[in-house]
Amino acid sequence: MKLLAIRTLVLIVLALLFLAGFTVFVGRYLHSAAAWAQHPSNRHFYQNGRLKETGTIYDRRGEILLETKDGVLTYHPEENIRTAIMHVTGDQDGNVASGMLKVMWEHLTGWNLLTGAYRYQDSLSATNDLTLTLDARLSALAYRELNGRKGAVGIYNYRTGEIICMTSSPSFDPQNPPDIQADPERYKGVYLNRLLSAAYTPGSIFKVVTAAAALETIPGIEERYYHCSGKILIGADTVTCLVPHGDVMLKDALAHSCNVAFAEIAGELGADVLQHYAELAGFNSRLTVNGIKTAAGRVDVKQAAPVELAWAGIGQYTNTANPLAFMVFMGSIANDGLSVSPAIIARENIFPALAKAEKRMLPEETAKKLKRMLRNNTLTVYGEHRFSGLELCAKSGTAEVGEGKEPHAWFAGFLDREDFPYAFVVVIENGCTGSRTAAAVAASVLHAAVDRYQ
Repeated sequence: MKLLAIRTLVLIVLALLFLAGFTVFVGRYLHSAAAWAQHPSNRHFYQNGRLKETGTIYDRRGEILLETKDGVLTYHPEENIRTAIMHVTGDQDGNVASGMLKVMWEHLTGWNLLTGAYRYQDSLSATNDLTLTLDARLSALAYRELNGRKGAVGIYNYRTGEIICMTSSPSFDPQNPPDIQADPERYKGVYLNRLLSAAYTPGSIFKVVTAAAALETIPGIEERYYHCSGKILIGADTVTCLVPHGDVMLKDALAHSCNVAFAEIAGELGADVLQHYAELAGFNSRLTVNGIKTAAGRVDVKQAAPVELAWAGIGQYTNTANPLAFMVFMGSIANDGLSVSPAIIARENIFPALAKAEKRMLPEETAKKLKRMLRNNTLTVYGEHRFSGLELCAKSGTAEVGEGKEPHAWFAGFLDREDFPYAFVVVIENGCTGSRTAAAVAASVLHAAVDRYQ
């Protein structure tokens, strides 16, 4: 009996060990199977480290962006388009984390957790194809307008969530990839989709967030005047403007980007209120675009000294903004305070039953007030003639980055048109003045977008 009990105990221990091992294996399989399948040594899908076959990727107008021809992965025939949307299609080596070849690998190759590499037919079918919301030629124009400067351009429909333009620079031709190691400075950060995966000091575009907080929490803010002599003392520190603005109301302070007025407003709001409204605007959280998590913009003023809070309200201090997330925030202002989740894949293509996701960022009345203020910016400062017919509402930003470098240039906003409900963002690294360099890019691309869909 004693021997039987020992044998029983040993069998129970072995069974438990087997069960534990099996559980670990199943867990690892469920978690890592797709990653294992994507390894370049997997001959079911790869030959010489390159994918042998994928579904076809189309843009919104039906242009083929990527297909398999005679067992060879082939991109769009035009180099400028291949280069402009490389961060969307992806590269052949899988280095671009935001590329469809990486993000939608399972869909494009036909792999799934149950059947693995086995397919019921020898070749892929139309069910493995992918249609994007993107206009490839519009994105190519945006890339050309960046003119070799590092940065990003995005346009999305703030009613439907469709991203119609996305480009990031620097880039390269994925059909004929360069030797990146031979020129590391030129290609520094080349795999990064700067619209989705970067975060920059926002500069004065953040004043829109501060203005939203002020409209919500400071009674009579729209009728008050702030005096700008070109600088303001906060304790022993000084916040400066480029020029004295005199006596300005909130809408004029936003239009002329008065640091003095917004430093005072930030101090009156206080750290907790500014922090709260920054987070309502999407800071300190990530968006998800068809499974791609964006970089998170950051605002943290909880322990900020008075002068640091002032600079944070202006868009400096330690603030950072993700370009796509700020575009979505601008779209929410256009859409009466409701933001619509952005998408790069046509919804009917993958998720036919998935409705657009909406989130309230601002009360409707506050959004309407901000819309009028942003429209005033164009009419009184940026110049309606530059954006003729667009009904442009916008804010520029010139973000100081220190170290003797030129500031980052921002221009973000939306078209207040029922037929073209587009929000946009342009950011150019070390691009100097947002109202000049970034605004010029925006004007060209937005006019082209309207012309293409008239």
